Amino acid sequence: MKQYPLYKCISISFVFVLLSCGQENEATTTANEIEETSVEEVINSNYQLNITNSKADWERTLDQKPTKQKIKLFGSMVDVELGAVKLNTNGTITVNNGELKTTNGDVSDATVIFDMASLKFAQEKGSGLFDAKQYPNSTLALNNFKVDSTGYLADGTLTIQKVSKPVIAHLTIVKVDKSYSLKGSFTINTLDFPLRDKVTEKDINKDEIKIIFKLNYIFKS
Repeated sequence: MKQYPLYKCISISFVFVLLSCGQENEATTTANEIEETSVEEVINSNYQLNITNSKADWERTLDQKPTKQKIKLFGSMVDVELGAVKLNTNGTITVNNGELKTTNGDVSDATVIFDMASLKFAQEKGSGLFDAKQYPNSTLALNNFKVDSTGYLADGTLTIQKVSKPVIAHLTIVKVDKSYSLKGSFTINTLDFPLRDKVTEKDINKDEIKIIFKLNYIFKS
């Protein structure tokens, strides 16, 4: 059996220790990099609207004073007096698409696109409230989420027929695994948008549409 001098044995052992430490440090560095990447993905992430598990409903409240309007009768335009109108109607809206973003682990932005043709009073201009043929979609963008006594308040921008107006959304936010659920509502005044072309503000006591939504967003990246 070949014997090595003591100094050579010490050198070999030292090299082995250095190699072992190097491999351990490399493994630790790789693990830290993976952990940092995972944390980054969690706190700054993108989510896609899950349309299967999302829905929106609407409720319209109309209180209109007696008005005079011009209508075509027997080939001529004539003035017609219409009585007061009070009604409450409701229905559902189809949601087409949307995204949600988180920053530092909190929801920072959310969007949803509504299919206006799914509203039962959305028809071509002149027959309904919305021109769903020329403008098939409307978009709600939410940001600046703030905690309040009932959940959250978010600043919103609603765009209908190329007109954008601010809205305030009241909502709750629930995170489950890799998804977010936003439940809430917002209300719009129809006169804020180019919708009522035959009446003016003086003719209306109230014409509001309340949108109640439940939106589910799933992790994308």
